[in-house]
Amino acid sequence: MPEGISRRDAVAALTGVAASVWAAADARIAQAVTYAAQARAGQAYQALTATQARELDAVTATLVPTDDTPGAREARVVRFIDRSLATWAKDQKPEMNAALTALGDFTAAKRGGNRSFAAVPAAERTALMEEFEKAHADHFNGAFWFPTMAGMFANPSYGGNANKVGWKLVGFTDQFSWSPPFGYYDRG
Repeated sequence: MPEGISRRDAVAALTGVAASVWAAADARIAQAVTYAAQARAGQAYQALTATQARELDAVTATLVPTDDTPGAREARVVRFIDRSLATWAKDQKPEMNAALTALGDFTAAKRGGNRSFAAVPAAERTALMEEFEKAHADHFNGAFWFPTMAGMFANPSYGGNANKVGWKLVGFTDQFSWSPPFGYYDRG
């Protein structure tokens, strides 16, 4: 990330771009919507293995952590990504597999053979993810950053952004009229 920009500011700035990249698919998105919105904890994943889902959960929770505000886990980002990869984004599954493999290799090289990013203590994941981003920007952006942002901030009807936690994070007010205020930034 550029210096002087916090992670939260970067998330807010890139929200629209990332969401539009992943949410600009055809009618197959409706399948992802229904599944991701109804998937229960412990339910089998459709495109990801349990190990891949665990690793991806650690990645997304590092990118949008739960702190004093909800993060990627509360927004059900991994379920959104999984269903997307099983339906309208099938062509992106090889990239996700490659990115998860690259992250495992990178983690093993940095952590003495342990390939699991999820096994890295949470306090150390951000630094490791920043190093991975510098070494593998193509994997980081295409397979991790953009899908996470899409799942975090897309319209909840697409299956991510559960309970509109992403919108609350950036101060977006969900209303059906196109008149101000549109969010925290123009409330008088």
